[in-house]
Amino acid sequence: MNDENNYKLNFNFLLLLFIFPFLLLIFSEVSLRALYKNKISPNVYLYRQDISGLSKKDFISFINSRKSIVDVITVYIGNDTYKIDADTIDFHIDPEENWNFAYAINKDYFKKPLSLSMLSLNKKTDLLPIIDIDADALNSEIEKISIVFTTPPLFERVALVDGQIKIVSGKNGSGLDAERLRQDIVASLYSQKPEVRVKVFPIETGLPEDEKASLIQRAEKLVGKNIVITLEKDEYIVPDTELVGLLNNGVVKNDTSFDLLTKQVSGVFEKDPKDSVFIFEGGRVSEFVPSEEGVQVDMNDFNKALITSLEELIDGEASSKTIGLNYTTMPPKISTGDINNLGINERVGSGYSTFKGSIPSRIHNIRLAASKFNGVLISPGETLSFNKTLGDVSKVTGYQPAYIIKDGQTILGDGGGVCQVSTTLFRAALDAGLPITERRSHSYRVGYYEQGFPPGLDATVFDPSTDLKIKNDTEHYLLIQTMFNEKENKLTFDLYGSGDGRIVTLSDPVITSSSPPPEDLYIDDPTLKAGVVKQIDYKAWGAKAHFNYKVEKNEGVLFEKIFYSNYQPWQAKFLRGTGE
Repeated sequence: MNDENNYKLNFNFLLLLFIFPFLLLIFSEVSLRALYKNKISPNVYLYRQDISGLSKKDFISFINSRKSIVDVITVYIGNDTYKIDADTIDFHIDPEENWNFAYAINKDYFKKPLSLSMLSLNKKTDLLPIIDIDADALNSEIEKISIVFTTPPLFERVALVDGQIKIVSGKNGSGLDAERLRQDIVASLYSQKPEVRVKVFPIETGLPEDEKASLIQRAEKLVGKNIVITLEKDEYIVPDTELVGLLNNGVVKNDTSFDLLTKQVSGVFEKDPKDSVFIFEGGRVSEFVPSEEGVQVDMNDFNKALITSLEELIDGEASSKTIGLNYTTMPPKISTGDINNLGINERVGSGYSTFKGSIPSRIHNIRLAASKFNGVLISPGETLSFNKTLGDVSKVTGYQPAYIIKDGQTILGDGGGVCQVSTTLFRAALDAGLPITERRSHSYRVGYYEQGFPPGLDATVFDPSTDLKIKNDTEHYLLIQTMFNEKENKLTFDLYGSGDGRIVTLSDPVITSSSPPPEDLYIDDPTLKAGVVKQIDYKAWGAKAHFNYKVEKNEGVLFEKIFYSNYQPWQAKFLRGTGE
């Protein structure tokens, strides 16, 4: 009997000894799950700091404490420095997005068998934060660095001057690796060590003597010759002075001159399809302009033909070569026969701006740019690009010098005033309740856009980096009509389509902070007589502003967005004469 009892006792003890580790593992697993419920899993690191066990509230506090570490990114270029304000490139760390990312780490391990999940949680996980920046703004800053700290090279080239072939001297320059710099800046934001070094390398522009001799020899064979470019009845003649300029280092081709000729050919022969233009009077279409097909030249084929023709002129006796352009036609989106079934029957949005005090050239540019939008049709589902619709802005296309914002300065440049047009279209699109998929405010507050309006309702454009894009999310076409009233200094954009019952709510723009302009800057200028002072830039207060944009339809919110504007304080600049 005692033996039997002892046997049972020993068996129970062994059974307990066998089961106990599993019970302990189950208890540990249950405790671990309870301990890390709604918290970040064990062994998770961010910025090399252990964030295990943080609740959402504590994690957000941790992220917010890291935001202020990077206010300025310092770029070292040799002995010089360039500072990029984090706000300028819209650098921010979204706490909610990073919480969702960090919280998800290792959560799947709890779904594994107990022993595997315990082993998995012992592995250390180092995370990189999720950051957001404005890529266009960063590229703009890198472009500024390149402009300030590098020198564009002028390569030696051959030219035909007064009937004589000459080698035009070049000038050495310098450059930097923009893509590497961009990567280094982004990496510094991840690591929160906002210091970057960039090397400027020299660019030699001279040609060896044997290459110069070869270049001159080939160029001399082009004197008195030409190439005739044709498309049906139209033609464009490339004279010998331009042909010689196409040569580079003794061979075809000089990329810069080739690109210029390609643009000239495009300007002469290519055209966009033209949609029917509608004029609304009394709610009906009373007048229209017939549509036109567009023309697109096969530029790859043209470039090959151009190189072949150049070689034949150099190697042969012919004095002229003809290139017939291959092209395709592009039908208009809306032909004249479609004018009665587009669903355009009422005005769905309107916006205006005034430009009192503008110089004559700016007024001219506003009128010209606005004309590019009059009669434009936006098809259902299409996103209108302001820059694409506007086309090239230059002296060649009729624009005059007026004040623009470029490289941190207010200077005279072709197309000053175009932003008056983009701002007016932006306001019309807001009034119509359309999605604004891309918009950026000006670098500083501009008085023209605050004539009758608070700050924050402007939209700047600068091709190709900054655009205004508007989507037609209605089921019908939209028609743009522009009205330019020089007497009243007023530009109006009307959008016509078919109302679908959407209701637009715009809050008044709110200024969250403001900063005074820097002290006036005086720059000595020996070209001005002593005592003469000329103002070249004007002061403006800095400000941060935002407004809410909500569009409702059928008693529900269609979409909602907050538009932010960050205006830098602007410095008045004067030229101070020091000359005699």
